[in-house]
Amino acid sequence: MGLFSKKPPCAICGGKVPRILAAKIEGEYICNTCFGKIDMESGRANNLTMQAFRQYLTFYEENRKLREKFIVSERIDFGAFDTKIIFDFENKLFCMSKNPDKTVFEGWRLKSFVIKEDSTPLFEGVAEGIRRYPSTVPERVMALSGEMAQYAASRRMAKALDRMDDGVENGSVPRYDVDFPEPFSKFNVEIYVEHPYWSHITCDMDGPRFDREYPDASDYLSAYRERLEVIVRLVQGFKEVAFPDASERLAGFGAIHQGQKRAAPANAVEEIRKYKALLDDGIITEDEFREKKRQLMGL
Repeated sequence: MGLFSKKPPCAICGGKVPRILAAKIEGEYICNTCFGKIDMESGRANNLTMQAFRQYLTFYEENRKLREKFIVSERIDFGAFDTKIIFDFENKLFCMSKNPDKTVFEGWRLKSFVIKEDSTPLFEGVAEGIRRYPSTVPERVMALSGEMAQYAASRRMAKALDRMDDGVENGSVPRYDVDFPEPFSKFNVEIYVEHPYWSHITCDMDGPRFDREYPDASDYLSAYRERLEVIVRLVQGFKEVAFPDASERLAGFGAIHQGQKRAAPANAVEEIRKYKALLDDGIITEDEFREKKRQLMGL
């Protein structure tokens, strides 16, 4: 059958099949409406048989009851073109979409979750409890704050000198560039469920980036705090629908990534003041501040 020739009707519903890019399962043509109902792990979707697809459509219709009664209590948005997660606290449901138009999961199907900053755990959750690990990101950013401030000041000075001769920036004054690597790239979320069509769901949210022209520790930490608040809301959503009785506790201060050394504070009092500022800004918790203060004081 030619690429643009008329296709036979859908093997499931008898509906019209598009002439180009038509979906097929075991050689049978499937219309866009039926094929668009597939929402499962890619490994399962890529190996569907017609029998398995018909069984899935039965599940899809059963799941419709959950989709129809879904009341959105909380929306988690990882970005304009990134993951959306919604929660229904009343009915203990969640869905990996901005609307309940995909598979809706009952809360009891969630078995565990892990949220990491790159590969470093930040949250771990199971029915028995939710553990939060203190992030080393604020500490590592603060360690760069002095160098970034000097770099930003030098760039401003270079621009000012460049304009002194004729009032126009023409690159007559040489500038040097310094690349400050971000302490992490992404918040990585791993969700483990007990479900006939899903077992492991992953998604991620980008971490903040330093301004390349005028990097600033305070600006970075402010953006980090905003993203961290989204992650905390996600954790609370999982707790509400799946682990309502889970205890929450703070794990011991995590180690810096392997290969990175923690600089010894030149002045413990000054370091404590820095962490107090992070606490006041909501970037670290009271428990994290207390633990860090204890370490700096050698207690």
